[in-house]
Amino acid sequence: MSERIEMNEAYDARLLPILERRSIRKYTDEPVSLEDIDRLLQAAMAAPSASNRKPWEFVVVTDEDLLRRLRRRLIFGKHIAPAAIVVCGNTRRAWPGPGRGFWIQDCSAATQNILLAAVALGLGTCWIGVHPVGPFIKAVKRILGLPRHIEPLGLIYVGHPAEQKPARTQYDPSRIRWQRYGPADLGADDLDKGADGEAIE
Repeated sequence: MSERIEMNEAYDARLLPILERRSIRKYTDEPVSLEDIDRLLQAAMAAPSASNRKPWEFVVVTDEDLLRRLRRRLIFGKHIAPAAIVVCGNTRRAWPGPGRGFWIQDCSAATQNILLAAVALGLGTCWIGVHPVGPFIKAVKRILGLPRHIEPLGLIYVGHPAEQKPARTQYDPSRIRWQRYGPADLGADDLDKGADGEAIE
């Protein structure tokens, strides 16, 4: 269920900066200022991360030849923008052991912060996935010279929008469950024990 926000619709105006975030695929030729790029990166690094490991690295690309090469290799990212931010995970900084893959959530949170900060700055963005598609990862690593321990999660095109899209909510109550998704399927080890040691449901 996807709805566009109209002036007479009931919605919480405090959420408007989030609802105004849209994927922008057309940009003007105006460059993005270094100050605005820095503001976006400040927002990115304000994201939460597992045990505050902050495993992110960012590659800012404004060189037209590099942007062209990235567009050619990322089949879902052909948009022409004056800048791109490639969000990467540093696996040496990631949570070790079974939680090693948490860098993906950490860098996704940083990515979303960039998208929302761009709205506040009047900029447009489009998030292009790289991880976990092997050929995309290999191409981005090669084009940007990323070392082995730096994994590209995604690329964000950034620019001044040449198209306007209304705020919208994609709220769908059918996607929500409370307490459980479905009936419990408990094994003996999952059952609580009563005072007499007997299993109770």
